[in-house]
Amino acid sequence: MKKEIIIHNNRKIIKTTKNNGSVSYTQRGVYIGIDVKTNKKVTSSLTAKTLRSLDRKIIQARLDFEAKGSTLKETVVINNFEELAEAWFISFVTWVSSQNTINRVRSYLDTYIIPKFGEYRPDAIKSADIQLWVNKLAQQSKKSVESGVKKSKKGHAKDFGAVIHKMSDIFDFGITNFELSHNPVRTIKIPPKPKSSKERVRVLHEQELSRWLNFLNDLPDTRANRRFRIICDTLLASALRINELLALTIHDLDFETNEIIVNKTLMWRAGNQKLGIKGEMICKNSAKTDSGNRRVAVPRQILIDLQTFYNEMSNYFKEHNLPCVDLIFPTIYGNYMCDRNERATLKKRLSELGLPNYGFHLFRHTHASLMLNAGANWKELQTRMGHKSIKTTMDTYAELAPKKKAEAVDIYLQEIARLTS
Repeated sequence: MKKEIIIHNNRKIIKTTKNNGSVSYTQRGVYIGIDVKTNKKVTSSLTAKTLRSLDRKIIQARLDFEAKGSTLKETVVINNFEELAEAWFISFVTWVSSQNTINRVRSYLDTYIIPKFGEYRPDAIKSADIQLWVNKLAQQSKKSVESGVKKSKKGHAKDFGAVIHKMSDIFDFGITNFELSHNPVRTIKIPPKPKSSKERVRVLHEQELSRWLNFLNDLPDTRANRRFRIICDTLLASALRINELLALTIHDLDFETNEIIVNKTLMWRAGNQKLGIKGEMICKNSAKTDSGNRRVAVPRQILIDLQTFYNEMSNYFKEHNLPCVDLIFPTIYGNYMCDRNERATLKKRLSELGLPNYGFHLFRHTHASLMLNAGANWKELQTRMGHKSIKTTMDTYAELAPKKKAEAVDIYLQEIARLTS
């Protein structure tokens, strides 16, 4: 192979002649243009079989560079609104720390936004399209609320306003990152959220609670029933939230003070079918709120029952040559337990007894009612419930103390009698 330098149109060209006689021409450092993102010169090495084709390649390289935006930097191209929404969501996940918020916004995309506008070009979506859509969502939500159903049908929930706000965020993201010209959501009028009649907080009153406790004691003695009974008894005695309870480890039991230490909670991390990612339970190393980090005094027997069940599960892991875990309520594989199966069991058993079904929060509310009627003050109850504000406690549970209402009347009559005697 032979190489030599020749001059062609005042440019140095490398002429390469191979052993078989074939010839090629190469020009190095060909000026293509200025990169608009870095303001640096862009050069390239080009090779052709003839000098004429080399000249054409140089011209074509410059034209291609201009057609690609005059930059070598990677440019993300958005073809439809679904791609824009997904690009925004990738960034959104890095902006927030709450997995519940991420799950909720992911649901907005999958249930509302992408099915409706996913195939549209972002610049082709008009304000009128969005306004007609949100009006329809509001009408569906209103019908759902008026029907009195406990859970709205998919796509008929009351959070359509939040959906529209997130859609506006996506357009703003497109304006900043993908040169969209405007945000059509900014002129949208969001209809008012439909109001449902306030449902009374459900509790187990004395006769109902007695029936429930007797029912628990009569359950067959299986591990599943023992676990279910301990969960229900602990929730009733402590007012913990179910996922605070399922996050407990053996180290969260303080036998010296007879307290449960609450400083974490479980939550569901939604999967992504498109990416092949399955949903899973994860542990958040802090309670639902800052005030949720607390120590809750409970009867010592509750701590003993929790310790006993922990020991039972530890023995199970040892018998099956599995690694032991610190969780009090693990799965048989040692993972965090999802409350869904227990919720289904609770619903079935409450229904069989004709008792109100309000999920595991039923025991939290019942605990509050028992405490108030027994004379506990609001500040004490606020601490046990893990509420940030005492107003939340009073607004939620003011109706749960019928005995206190009667006592208030008695106090009033006594004072009137004293003043008129």
